Amino acid sequence: MRRLIAMFIVCTVVFSASVYAQEDSTDVNMVKSLGEKVDELSGKVDGIQEDYLATKATVDKISKVKLSGYLQTQIRVAKDTAGQLNPDYTNRYDIGEFQGGKLPAATRTVFQLRRARIKTTYATSLTQMVVQLDCLPFTTGSAVSSTTQDTSGKYTVKTKTSAFLSGGGVSIKDAYLRFTDPWTKSFALKGGVFDRPFGFEISYSSSSRESPERSRLYQTLFPGERDLGFSLEYLPGDNLPKFAQFFNFKGGFFAGNGINVEFDDLRDFIGRAGFSIPIIPINMSIDGGVSGYVGNVRDRNDTLYEVKSGKWAASTGKKWDDVDKRYIGGDLELFYGNIPFFGGICLRGEFIKGKQPSFKSTNVSQKTGQSSKDPVYLREIGGYYGMVVLNIDPVRCQLVGKYDSFDPEMNLEKKEVTNAADIKYSTIGGGLVYHLTENVKLTAYYDNVRNEKSSVAPFTSDVKDDVVTFRVQYKF
Repeated sequence: MRRLIAMFIVCTVVFSASVYAQEDSTDVNMVKSLGEKVDELSGKVDGIQEDYLATKATVDKISKVKLSGYLQTQIRVAKDTAGQLNPDYTNRYDIGEFQGGKLPAATRTVFQLRRARIKTTYATSLTQMVVQLDCLPFTTGSAVSSTTQDTSGKYTVKTKTSAFLSGGGVSIKDAYLRFTDPWTKSFALKGGVFDRPFGFEISYSSSSRESPERSRLYQTLFPGERDLGFSLEYLPGDNLPKFAQFFNFKGGFFAGNGINVEFDDLRDFIGRAGFSIPIIPINMSIDGGVSGYVGNVRDRNDTLYEVKSGKWAASTGKKWDDVDKRYIGGDLELFYGNIPFFGGICLRGEFIKGKQPSFKSTNVSQKTGQSSKDPVYLREIGGYYGMVVLNIDPVRCQLVGKYDSFDPEMNLEKKEVTNAADIKYSTIGGGLVYHLTENVKLTAYYDNVRNEKSSVAPFTSDVKDDVVTFRVQYKF
């Protein structure tokens, strides 16, 4: 009996030990399995993290890119074309040249895509790159005469369909780099094609401007607004003392002939020193500045013309001389935002005076990539504009009134003027701007254009060249 009990105990112990050994083996296998699964999940997590970091890097780059633009479509109406045409149906005088472009002969109304611009900006905390394109329908009327070389090696002048002027095609409006200093974050170097730093109206975007076009003096002296060059800018940051934030500066050296390739060794200095004073307690601000332009135009003709004793007089022996191009200007803007019912009012004005070297048939600054062998006419120019913009906030409207005057030769008056490029013009403009939505703006504007009475037909009296503009703009 004792022997049976002992055998039972021994068998029980052996069985129990066997069971425990199997359980230990199972636990080991489970631990190994769990470890493998943990390693597998860890690998997947690492993969997800790598994908996240790659995606984050891509998103960070995309977030530095900003795409914007606007489109302006319009109809322009000449108020009265009586007396405009010659017997062969060519124009006796142009209508609308400074109100969005010349109207074709025998045409009183035109539909027009005025601007269609796409702007891409890539910006970091200290750097910026901007490219803006203008995309317009091309017209043969915008073709320019350019010099090309034929197979015989002689130069001939041929008309080519170019798209870099305002007539159509895809053209560059801006293409520049900007680098800000990392210490004060207030000074910056800028290079490429961008707005000339002169006055206020040049750099005031066409998408924000209340009148359809810039004033005649700016369209004449700064055609296209842009130029090729580099500049130094001081735009104070919040980290500077308060008194230093009242002032700003932009100035640099430019090619002097728009966005085109240079054809001489001359550089023009253009700069503006400005101020900005906010008067917060009464919701008012005052901004202004003084601008200067110092440049030259090379005379490739032996003759230079200047006005003496009320008429043009020629001086010879001037070939390859550098003729002065000098402007000085001032601008002032006042905004007050506490007018009952309406909201705010803006008063703005500018003046420019100086010397303008151009040619007999035109007073417009050079804007091509070609030199001219025509005699240079050195003009004493002067012009100004003043405007008022009244915001009617309850109905999202703006009432606009503007007066501008441009005299391309201040030393000649009325009957002394024997050249169409010397005629003085003044324009009274007015209109209504309605902000339909955040993106859509509607404009109705009337330009009453007046020329001085001269000895040049048909400008012996005021010609009928008033223009009405109806515009729709979409901006994003």
